[in-house]
Amino acid sequence: MPEHSSPFDQRVHAELHAELLDEFALETEAWVGERLTRVMARLNAVRTDGIPLEAHCLAIPACTAFTTPAPHVYIARVLLERLANDEATAFVLGHEVAHHDLRHLTLYQGWTEWLPRGTGGSITAALFRNLSHQIYGPTRESQADQYAIELCLDAGYDGPQCLHAFEILENESLNRGDVDGVFGPENLLDPTDPEQGSKAYQIQRWLWTHAHRYLPLRERREICWAYYRRRLTERNESPTNG
Repeated sequence: MPEHSSPFDQRVHAELHAELLDEFALETEAWVGERLTRVMARLNAVRTDGIPLEAHCLAIPACTAFTTPAPHVYIARVLLERLANDEATAFVLGHEVAHHDLRHLTLYQGWTEWLPRGTGGSITAALFRNLSHQIYGPTRESQADQYAIELCLDAGYDGPQCLHAFEILENESLNRGDVDGVFGPENLLDPTDPEQGSKAYQIQRWLWTHAHRYLPLRERREICWAYYRRRLTERNESPTNG
C-alpha cells in the first residue's frame, strides 16, 4: 500500500482486491497455490524494502499479470499454465513486484478521490483495470523488466530460464496475431528504409510505444539479456545462452 494512504484509499483497495477475487474466480488447484507461494516467498526474501506481497491466480481470459496499490499481485491462469517452471513465473511476478519496489504505484496516489463515496466494488475494479492499462508507460515497464531479472538472480534463479518468459509471451502474442506487439510497427522495421533514424521515424516510434505502453517484446527481451550479461560480467561469470 502506498505511503500516506487515506482510510478511504485503504477501504477501496481492500474492496478492489475482494472484487477481483470474487469476479474472476480465484484458482484453487493445489499446484497453482504451491507454485505462487513458493516463488513469492523467494522473491520476498531478497527484497530490501516494502511489506511482503502475495500472489493470486485469477481465471481471466487475458494472458496477463498486474498489480494494485494493495500488497497483492495477480496472474491469469492462462498465463501461469504457459510458464514452464518457477523461473519464468518468478520473472513475470517479479515485474509486478517491481512496480511496488520502484514506487511506480505512487502514480495512483489520490486516484480514489475520483470515485463517488459508496462506489461499488465492480465499478472500482473496472475503473482500475482501465487506469492501469494506461499509467506506467514504456520507460517504467522497461525499468520493471530489469528490476525483475535482478530480483530473480538475487533469489538464486537461473537467468536464462527466467528470461524464457519472453519467448512464451512472444508466442502468445503471435498466436493472437499481434505481430506489432512482438516486433514493433511494421512500417518501422525495414532496414533499407532511408527514413530509418530520421526525426520522423523517432516520432512515429515514440507515438507507437506510448500508445501501447510497452516497448515491443523483442526489444524488451534484448534489453533484459543485455542487462543480464552486464550483471554476469560484474560477477566474472559467463552467460549460458541467449
